[in-house]
Amino acid sequence: MADSPRREARLRPESAHVYPSIAPDRWDLAAVMADRVVAWLLRRPNPGWVATDRILPPEHFEFRGGPEERPERPSRRTDATE
Repeated sequence: MADSPRREARLRPESAHVYPSIAPDRWDLAAVMADRVVAWLLRRPNPGWVATDRILPPEHFEFRGGPEERPERPSRRTDATE
């Protein structure tokens, strides 16, 4: 199987205030960007973070490369009910 392009992400400038430790408009591997967001969240003294289905919400981040659509994976919540 041929290697597919790596998925990249960048923070949208209009969301920079939400993630002050991440530079906007800089493309990086999506996995690296997700690690940065998680590390930033863990360092916050009072995060008040509400978990979403994605650590990099598309409202805050742009993506390029890699597969456009990811296969649907069952969530743990779904697994528990089956």
